[in-house]
Amino acid sequence: MNIDKTKFFQRQSLVPEIGELGQTKWANSSVLIIGLGGLGCPSALQLALSGIGRIGLLDFDVVDVSNLHRQTLFTWKHIGRKKNEVAAEVIKEHVPWVQIEIYSDFLHSESNPSIFQSWDLVLDCTDTIASKYAINDFCLKLGIPFVTASVFRTSAQFALFSGKGKPCYRCLFPDLSEGDTLSCNEGGVLGLQVSIAGNYQASLALQYLLNPQQFESSSVYFIEWNPISFFESKVEPDSNCVCNHPNSNIMTPVIKKMQIDYEGFISLKKNGSVVLLDVREKEEVKQFPIKDGFHFPLSELKKGNLPDIDGNQTIVCICESGIRSKHAISYFSHHSHCYSFLGGRKLYIQAKQKMEPN
Repeated sequence: MNIDKTKFFQRQSLVPEIGELGQTKWANSSVLIIGLGGLGCPSALQLALSGIGRIGLLDFDVVDVSNLHRQTLFTWKHIGRKKNEVAAEVIKEHVPWVQIEIYSDFLHSESNPSIFQSWDLVLDCTDTIASKYAINDFCLKLGIPFVTASVFRTSAQFALFSGKGKPCYRCLFPDLSEGDTLSCNEGGVLGLQVSIAGNYQASLALQYLLNPQQFESSSVYFIEWNPISFFESKVEPDSNCVCNHPNSNIMTPVIKKMQIDYEGFISLKKNGSVVLLDVREKEEVKQFPIKDGFHFPLSELKKGNLPDIDGNQTIVCICESGIRSKHAISYFSHHSHCYSFLGGRKLYIQAKQKMEPN
């Protein structure tokens, strides 16, 4: 195929504040996108279509039927495939020359920071508080700007932070825990609003990369659906935030509760008696069972009920994504060892298949 990039970007280059110089800047820029859900799909495609030369796609998950109404890079034929691989293929169909790098990682506070080091800007398209704090902290440590967004039901918000702090994401939300918010699975979400937020993330990224020196990075923007409204609020630096204290330990884990991955889980099983406690609800377990799990839902724990488990046994709580399991372990203070499985059922199944293919 004879590719004419000049013709491809012809209409966009006519915009006075972009021009050929702006297209060249974007072609020489790189963006790492973390999370390929409802936010990451539209933002990744728009950045490629706008001319960003190098794009990183980080996601460990696979395409599921429940994703399709809002994750616009995927169709029915992609169910069961890795999101990062499908996204790369679809983007390449639109923009064949874009350089794409894919990563199949679950990002958390103990992840290797080297993945951030070669990018001009990061897009936080994740849906957990722990991941958002981790991205903020890595970007602060390395001085990399990042755009974050989140959507709850029909309310969207997004912001760009400079990577230098004063303010940063922790100034905006200094002490959130996963229990303070509901995931899409629990609270629901309007697919249209997620797509709008993802496109605005791409827009902020493009504006910043066009002229970093003149970009305002102390605002958070809000979009409501019914009635339709858009407003802006300033983020004030928090004098107690880590970004205002250069000598503080930025990478202090946000959640001090014990977490464990699959390798750690297998190691525990080799060294003693372990119960994999599935704290999801009955409908979830019926649809997506965990073969090795002992089911006791979080809703029962909240009522004060406890499963009949020997106090000397090690408990590893697991849920769908690793959020409710962190809450669940607070009910087992009488057990000497209790962990939350990092990343939940999806990561557990993937790790098990990888380590035990037969």
